[in-house]
Amino acid sequence: MTDMKHRAGDPIVDPTPASFTPLGLARMVGVWLLAILAAAAALRVADAVPRVLLDLPRGVARPADLASLERESGRRMPLPAYFPDSLAWPPAEVRLHSGGSAAIWCRQRPAGGLALILATAPPGERAIAAAVLPSAAELQRERAPLGGVPASVSRVRDRDGAVWQQVEWRTSRQIILLRYRGTLGELLKIAGSVRE
Repeated sequence: MTDMKHRAGDPIVDPTPASFTPLGLARMVGVWLLAILAAAAALRVADAVPRVLLDLPRGVARPADLASLERESGRRMPLPAYFPDSLAWPPAEVRLHSGGSAAIWCRQRPAGGLALILATAPPGERAIAAAVLPSAAELQRERAPLGGVPASVSRVRDRDGAVWQQVEWRTSRQIILLRYRGTLGELLKIAGSVRE
């Protein structure tokens, strides 16, 4: 009895290495891929929750105020010298995109609806990131000079059906866009007073 290799209750250890069958290997790879896909889906959902709760597109942050926006973007926002009395100041919202685009959103004084958006992008960008602007469909576009600078003047419709006037131009420092829920004459007066 002293020659017994195993005692009762001892685990039986097979000294031969395990061999993988093609079916077993495929099952193991499948479980591994399923675990990776589940983790990726969970991370995607966790990433989306704050954006959905704050109603922010991907890559957009809301700095606390205009000074924070300028500090985080590394450049000054061009502000109009002429600002109609019907618009509230300070801005109701400021937005900064990870690509460098920034925007300020101003509301009308008595009604409180959104009425003016001033957005910029650094000179290296091709356009202002759409994520810092409310969605809108362009209705009409024309080229026109703005203080000797070529500009694009357009009318856009927001998702609520309201028509806005918009003007966009480039300077050596940045792209500037003004969108106004008012008359074209008033918008061009505001745009003509913008100083970098």
